[in-house]
Amino acid sequence: MRYTPAEREDLARRKEQWIRRSEKGEDPKRVRNELKLTLSLKTLPRLKQRYRNNGRKWQALLERRHGIATKGTPEVKAFVAKAKVKDPQATAAELVTQVWDRFEVEISLNRMNQLLRAAGLNNPVGRPKQNPADTRSVPKAMERDVDHAGAFFPSRGVERTRRARGRARPG
Repeated sequence: MRYTPAEREDLARRKEQWIRRSEKGEDPKRVRNELKLTLSLKTLPRLKQRYRNNGRKWQALLERRHGIATKGTPEVKAFVAKAKVKDPQATAAELVTQVWDRFEVEISLNRMNQLLRAAGLNNPVGRPKQNPADTRSVPKAMERDVDHAGAFFPSRGVERTRRARGRARPG
């Protein structure tokens, strides 16, 4: 979710109030609820550290990502689109590897599928249909019937002779 600059500034100022009031001894949980912050109490020490390191100014508490997903940057999206146009049958797993090789950014398979779906570049669901050209490439040795298949499947005569694992025929 993208925030307007005014919303980002307001959030940073509320974070500053949360830090200052909790440093004065007020209950951080109660202050957080009053300021309508959706942050965890675990983030308070990290925010305090950032606030102190940057001269105790509210600008240090500005949201740094600005609502942009770090792993789905426009450069990555453009690269994925180009790679998908080049090879339409490329899978998301292959694209994840290509993105790592190019940008050294680790994208999960789920996130890659989301990017592909959003761009309308995802492959159809299910197994790919075989082309008639694929069936021609099957060697002739694989097409012929196998004469020794009976070695794997006992004939019906085994039951009649009562030799099947030493059991007698129910009768």
